[in-house]
Amino acid sequence: MWSFSTIRSAEIGILGGTFDPVHNGHLAAARQLLGVANLDQVWLMPNATPPHRTAAPVAPAEDRIRMVELAVAGHEGLLPSRIEVDRGGISYTIDTVRQLAREDPRQRFAFLIGSDAALQIRSWHDADALLDEGYFVIFNRPETALAPKTLRELGFAPARSRIVQLDTPAIAAHQVRDRVARGAPIDDLVPGAVADYIRTHKLYQV
Repeated sequence: MWSFSTIRSAEIGILGGTFDPVHNGHLAAARQLLGVANLDQVWLMPNATPPHRTAAPVAPAEDRIRMVELAVAGHEGLLPSRIEVDRGGISYTIDTVRQLAREDPRQRFAFLIGSDAALQIRSWHDADALLDEGYFVIFNRPETALAPKTLRELGFAPARSRIVQLDTPAIAAHQVRDRVARGAPIDDLVPGAVADYIRTHKLYQV
């Protein structure tokens, strides 16, 4: 039976992404997931090379992980993770699932994915193994809510998946990059330390 409650499902959540750059929407989602998914920690994990994008990230991996480090500083329960950046290459989620299982087999990790990403799960690398070996918390937003029936049809097993509801600001990383390229302020989109880092390192400028 699918659960929409806050019953504990895992202790550590993995919120992956390009984070190019990390923005206030990412942080709002991570903070809410700590509570509604009843997690002890959420790790924000930038990928090295995203598998679903034809274009490479605009900012180098070291800059993206540094911005995540700055963004989560002072936020209890939110931590940066270098696992995929350090592994390098294309960041397939199944590889991360297996690496975490090898390194800490007693710890259960929940992969936190939005309903839009959940709809594409069958296109992910080694999807059958991923759905069999991974544990997922799928977060619905009001505009993109998925029904349990849809998730079952995609291959998410109720015993290895949970659904939670989030209400986060609609911010996209490309909005930040576009504003920087135009010389417009970004302080309402990203944490102050991230805005300072972008300016200091001249990221996303044309």
